Amino acid sequence: MPRARGIGSRALALTTLVGLALAGGAAAQKPAPSGAPALPTAKPPPLGAPMPQAQPAPRPAMPPAAQAPAAPRQDAAPDAIPPNEPAAITRLRGILGPEVRLSYAGAQALDGAGERVRLTGVVLEQPDKRATAEEVFISGLREDGVAEAVIRGLETEEAGSRIRIGLIRIAGLSVPRDGSGAPPQPDRVRLDALRVEGVQASGEMPLRLGLFAVENWVAGQPARVNLEGLEIDRIDGGFVDAMRLARFAVSGIDFGSTLAALMREQAPPTRVGRAALDLEGLSLSAGGRPVGGLREMRIAADVTRADGSGTGSVAFRGIRVEPVPMIADWLTRFGYQAIEAEITADTAYDAESGRVELRDLSLAGRDVGTLSFALTLDGLTRERAEAGDMSQMRLISMGLRYADASLFRRFVAMQSRETRTPEPQLREQLAQMAGGALTQPGEAALDPIREAVQRFIRGQAETVEIRINPPQPLGMEQLQGVPPSPGEAQRLLGITATAR
Repeated sequence: MPRARGIGSRALALTTLVGLALAGGAAAQKPAPSGAPALPTAKPPPLGAPMPQAQPAPRPAMPPAAQAPAAPRQDAAPDAIPPNEPAAITRLRGILGPEVRLSYAGAQALDGAGERVRLTGVVLEQPDKRATAEEVFISGLREDGVAEAVIRGLETEEAGSRIRIGLIRIAGLSVPRDGSGAPPQPDRVRLDALRVEGVQASGEMPLRLGLFAVENWVAGQPARVNLEGLEIDRIDGGFVDAMRLARFAVSGIDFGSTLAALMREQAPPTRVGRAALDLEGLSLSAGGRPVGGLREMRIAADVTRADGSGTGSVAFRGIRVEPVPMIADWLTRFGYQAIEAEITADTAYDAESGRVELRDLSLAGRDVGTLSFALTLDGLTRERAEAGDMSQMRLISMGLRYADASLFRRFVAMQSRETRTPEPQLREQLAQMAGGALTQPGEAALDPIREAVQRFIRGQAETVEIRINPPQPLGMEQLQGVPPSPGEAQRLLGITATAR
């Protein structure tokens, strides 16, 4: 097949049986054309969860799947076309091109025009590739898309990997072609629904995928992408060799327009509304032993205006890190069996003023403590942020708080053991060192800061908080020129501290 035609054909065929043949099957690990939503390969993208399937128009129910065996290679001679072949199959042959051989055990036309067909025992062959499917249903196949296609029991083998996909369903696919042979732009592709179930791949890196789904890939509209039950074994090249992921989902993003803008090196369009990314049940292991995991991740953005203004939130919960070699000694010294933590944050942005609020970024560790950070800036408009111009950015306020659960106590106990110094004596030494750094003659404003820090070090308080509230917003030049004198720095930045 000529190169130009091959590129255009594969853009359409990728989401029909055509593409499965040209790519050596859905998991042959050949990249999909740029801009077209790709079916999973031996390393499918992390997406998917079940959801209702959108269709362009009501259609009669598909006949029950036949369990016909795949046809052997010798059943059909090259270029041999069965008599009275339905029109949709003949059109499929034309899209495949002369170098792909299509044969099947049986074919049934489901309408008078032969545009809705069901095939059983399907075989697609090229000189070095072969794919079979137990059953294929096609409705409304066109040169630039298909109304609906369902493939059951797809199998292929390449480079020592055997892949089986239980079900592939495509609805409302349109891949316009301009005749140039160039891949279609992502914002010109339309896909109402794609659903892939029961992926299994053997070989050097065995893979299993329960479900992958895409809905409403339409330029200017929010799409949904979901994945469930991803398992990958024998991962090479790191301290993790196996991964399990229960669910991953993305919603509220205009994927077509966003990808097209990135390809053109332009800023992605802003869509008013909610976008979200969810992950559940991630576990990592090595040699059959757990390494770490994440119970859930929730990231959301609520955009309220077309200029990008809005609010956002981030939450990583159920983080667990086992004593892997790089941190095992540290955990042992502090008396921890593993690290269990969570990270949360809330943000707000006003594009007109460039005001950015990081309201509460917290890292909390079980039996460790909670470190929280807050920050407010202005002058970071969208135009300046895209240009990387921070010259007009100003600091409004900043805060840092630490609430100890046991980490500082463990640190003092460890230092006491290693230096053979009684804990009360060691705490007093540390308090005096901090006090010396926060003492300056004639600077009474440093006294409450020094006292708060010393109370925490002496064990008289479990939480210490330091705030920066400058009398007036500080620009980048002023922040870079903060004086070394503690008293002058306190006045410029408006530093205060409390302990409780």
